[in-house]
Amino acid sequence: MKAEYFVYVGNAYPHKNLVRLIQAIVFMNKKMNTKIELKIASSRNVFTQRLQSEIDSQNAGKYVTLLGFVSDNELVSLYKNTIGFVFPSLSEGFGLPGIEAMRAETLVLASDIPVFKEIYKDNAIYFDPLDFTSIEKAMEDVMNMDTHLREEKIGKAKNFVKSYSWAKMARETLNIYESCNSLRSGK
Repeated sequence: MKAEYFVYVGNAYPHKNLVRLIQAIVFMNKKMNTKIELKIASSRNVFTQRLQSEIDSQNAGKYVTLLGFVSDNELVSLYKNTIGFVFPSLSEGFGLPGIEAMRAETLVLASDIPVFKEIYKDNAIYFDPLDFTSIEKAMEDVMNMDTHLREEKIGKAKNFVKSYSWAKMARETLNIYESCNSLRSGK
């Protein structure tokens, strides 16, 4: 294990389910009588202000740090040095931060929602996003994971994400536009 923190990267919108993630990290720390942090990288706005109020109301300030915006270099360091990236979202269109985390050789813990199952396949550790104890259990399992198994899962995920690339997406999008243009022009 590289560090004593989990990380979340993304917006702090309500559907991102960060309140339950905060409940999970507080529960974990009390249950394990330890200090494991949660670092949240999210641009400052009204949603992070509301999240700060939630952190304060749960007395979670000693466990949760709102980092605000982080640079690409800082983001890579956060990913590389964390226990795992936790993505507790209730709904998503894709889930790019999980792919970024895998590319940075970070374990991904994600909500057991259809889009994540489709995108991440068996390269994430899933939990019930509606149950903060399920989130906590997944985090605890990752902390207690055998080093060999951890390295194996990270290696498998790193190979898996090679199938995703901006260049591939651009080519596929161009092909779709060209086929639509052909249909439109009758070719």
